[in-house]
Amino acid sequence: MVLLASVLGGIAFGAKRILNNLFFANSDYSLKTIEVVSDGNLSRDSILRTADITEGKNIFSIDLPKVQEKLGTLPQVEDSRIQRILPNKIVISIQERRPVAWVVPPDTNTGSFNFEDAYLVDRRGILLKTKSLAPEYLGLPLIIGVGTSNCQAGQPLEQDEVRAALDLIRASSEILQARFQIQSIDVSKQYCLQVTDKQRASVTFGTDEIEWQLRRLETVLNYCDKNNRELQTVNLMAQRNVPVTFVPQAQPTAPLEPNNGSETSATPAPDGKVSTTAEQPKQAESKRSKKTSSPNPLKSQEKKTQPKPDKNGLKPFRDSRVLARPPAIADGTGAPMARQRSTPVETTPLNG
Repeated sequence: MVLLASVLGGIAFGAKRILNNLFFANSDYSLKTIEVVSDGNLSRDSILRTADITEGKNIFSIDLPKVQEKLGTLPQVEDSRIQRILPNKIVISIQERRPVAWVVPPDTNTGSFNFEDAYLVDRRGILLKTKSLAPEYLGLPLIIGVGTSNCQAGQPLEQDEVRAALDLIRASSEILQARFQIQSIDVSKQYCLQVTDKQRASVTFGTDEIEWQLRRLETVLNYCDKNNRELQTVNLMAQRNVPVTFVPQAQPTAPLEPNNGSETSATPAPDGKVSTTAEQPKQAESKRSKKTSSPNPLKSQEKKTQPKPDKNGLKPFRDSRVLARPPAIADGTGAPMARQRSTPVETTPLNG
């Protein structure tokens, strides 16, 4: 047993010496190149400082899973990848979190919103804190109504309404693209999302079935584009008969032009013909003259119903079945008055 233990110990010691001479203590495997690839704003120094990697170390002495775990502690890092390339190169690839919205407390005035004191949030709900305010961050939508007093960078937001708002932002960019640009999402009511777009239209979403509601909104937007209307409010929480209102259209006002004696303007007549303003006074004057010169319609009707005298001296018989219906009587303005109920009128015979 002692002899066997001595042999095994000698083999282990010899193997370690061989490995040290070939790999761990070999200057050929000393780290000379560290390549850092990042798609965000993290600096090279902060990444190497967090990973605890410096040039001159042996490339086999670097624990890659441990380095990846250290990089995951940075709030900006969403995913990382460490690659060892023999004999003396390490490649670190960083995928940073992309903020998709700002998280705003309920009592914040959005008109004088201070971006430097607010939190950014990525698509997974992780809070971010940026030192430099990039221009592309200014146009991100605001998620209003989230309590951030106890939040810290790198922590996730677990509220269901916040996850629904993030899902709405993601699905809206895929389904509606630039047709519906979200400006703010109010989640303070918790059971619904009150969305305001860049055109100041108000859209109410439920927290479930976001994509189905976006398809219904797409139908409404297609109607607006087809009929040249502007959307004002829509409630997508209703299962049927979606309530929709549109911005009132401005009525065009015709410019007032001076009516000189030599100028005429065409106006449509009730019968579809076009008449000019110069002809209208003549027509009105001719109508008045005709109405004033015409006799009383009742008297003319009585004269028509009276029989002519017979030359042979025969007396006409009296017919009480004749009914006279008076026509519509025109008043002084020329407009016809309402017809009166017809009454039986007995004709008077005339003797020769």
